[in-house]
Amino acid sequence: MRVMKESPTARRRALGQALRELRIAAGKDTAEAAAIIECSESKIRKIEYGDVPTKVAERNALVEAYGASDEDRSEVQELAKGANQRGWWQSYRGAVPRWFRRYVGLESAAAEIRTYETELIPGLLQTADYAHALINSSNPEMPAEEVANRLKVRTERQERLLSDGARLVAVISEAAIRRTVGGRSVMTDQLNLLLDVQQQAQIEVQIIPYSAGAHPGTGFPFVLLRFPDDVAPSLAYTESLTSAAYHDRQPDVETYTMVFDRLRATASSPTESSELIRRAARDLQT
Repeated sequence: MRVMKESPTARRRALGQALRELRIAAGKDTAEAAAIIECSESKIRKIEYGDVPTKVAERNALVEAYGASDEDRSEVQELAKGANQRGWWQSYRGAVPRWFRRYVGLESAAAEIRTYETELIPGLLQTADYAHALINSSNPEMPAEEVANRLKVRTERQERLLSDGARLVAVISEAAIRRTVGGRSVMTDQLNLLLDVQQQAQIEVQIIPYSAGAHPGTGFPFVLLRFPDDVAPSLAYTESLTSAAYHDRQPDVETYTMVFDRLRATASSPTESSELIRRAARDLQT
């Protein structure tokens, strides 16, 4: 039986994966699966990727047609529990772009989050004032209530990271700790937070110094998510100004993982990185 942290998004993804495995084992393609529940192939793909909820009748029809064993049927039923529930982030629907909601749900279920940032401090490590300054600079016309809700979402993401015990490994370009976001005071507090979190066993921060020169991740920030007990395959996440992409094909995940490992090897050690952060903080005072 697959076990996971409570996240409707992760449950739907695991449920979809289980249904996909049963379909393939039954030798059926997506067109045949679509015919079983009288829907489009697009919906089958969305179900199997965890993008849309499923009805009991749809699940029952699929597992019946796939010739699933009693054990597989029980697993599908168990995975379906809570898959259609609202995630905590749904309370802030107006403040969280649709393309980002899915990521928040997956992040909430991850056992390990590996993030690489080139220009900014990762969201999970931002102070409220730093995040506020970023929002104001990119969306100066955003209503105050929406700004406040976005900050609440970010704060809750951070709190859940710590309370759930997920591991966070952040590799950050020196440019991010040298970019003065929100003014000297705000940036000083942000750098101090990075130093503080270095003391927590579940969080590791490494800085890639300017002296490292070009490297495999130059100009391409991304996140790698790994889920507990292999409940779902790892995936890489990238985003642009208005959309996001999820890369879960095994060759793609392996490529991102290889690049991340090389970035960690290129970056300064956590101890050396702390000194780089302190130096950046001192330079703000001169």
